[in-house]
Amino acid sequence: MAMASINATASNNVRAGGLSEQWRYRLISLVIIVVLLAAWEFAPRAGLVSAIILPPLSKVAHALLTLVQQDFFMRHFTVTLREILIGFVLGTLIGFGIGTALAIWPAVKRVSYPFVVGFQAIPKIVFAPLFIAWFGFGETSKVVMAVVIAFFPVLINTLVGLESVPEDARRLMRSIRATQLQTFYKVSLPHALPVIFAGVKAALTFAVIGAIVGEFVGASEGLGYLVDLYNHQLRIDRVFAVITILAAIGAGGYFLLEWLDAKLIFWRNEEGR
Repeated sequence: MAMASINATASNNVRAGGLSEQWRYRLISLVIIVVLLAAWEFAPRAGLVSAIILPPLSKVAHALLTLVQQDFFMRHFTVTLREILIGFVLGTLIGFGIGTALAIWPAVKRVSYPFVVGFQAIPKIVFAPLFIAWFGFGETSKVVMAVVIAFFPVLINTLVGLESVPEDARRLMRSIRATQLQTFYKVSLPHALPVIFAGVKAALTFAVIGAIVGEFVGASEGLGYLVDLYNHQLRIDRVFAVITILAAIGAGGYFLLEWLDAKLIFWRNEEGR
C-alpha cells in the first residue's frame, strides 16, 4: 500500500510538472505573438516599412471587420469552404484507398508505386491551367486541384502505417485462423491509424492550398479571387484580411482533426504511459 501511494504521488508530481511546463511554453508562445503583433502595428506607423507593403495591424483588423459585413463576403466564403471540404474528403478517401491497396497487394505496389511517386514529383501548380481548360472556371476545377494536392500525404502515411505492423501480430492472427479482412480491421488498421491521421491533417492544409491556387488561376468567386482582386487594387489591408480568414479556416480544421485524433485514437496515449 505504501509503495502504491508513493507511485501515485510520483505520478501526480510528474503530471503536474508536465502541465506546468506546458503552460510555460504556452505563455512564451503568447508573449512572442504579442510582440510580433505590436511590431506589426508599430513598424508601418514609425515609417520603418511602407504602409502600402505592410499596413498597420489596426487597419487590417478594421478591413477584416468591414469585409465580413459585406453582402458578397458570405458567398465567396462558402464557395472556398465548399471547395476545401470536398477536395479534402475526396483526397483523403482516394489516398487511403490507394495506400491500402499498395500495402495489401505487393504486386500492385511494385507496378504502380513508381507512377505515383513520379506524379507527385510534378509541381501541382502546372495542372491548374489544364484543370481550368478541362473542367471550366467553376468549382469543379478547384476541387480537382485540391484533391490532386491533398491525396498524397494520406496515401504515403497509409502505406507506411500499414507496412509497419509488427510481424508477430500478423503471425498471431494467422495462428487463430483469422481471415485477411479480420487481420486488417483488428490489427493493421488500429496500428496504422495514428500515422494515417497525421497524413489526414496534412491533407487538410494541402486542400486549402489547392483550392486557393485554383482560384488564383481562374475564378470569378471565392476567397482566392478576392485576394487576387484586392492585390491588383493595392488594397493590401484587405489582402491581409482575407489571408487571416484563410489561416483561420486552415487552423480551425487542423485543431478539429487534432481533437478527433485524441478522441478516436485514445489507445496511443495509453500506450505512451
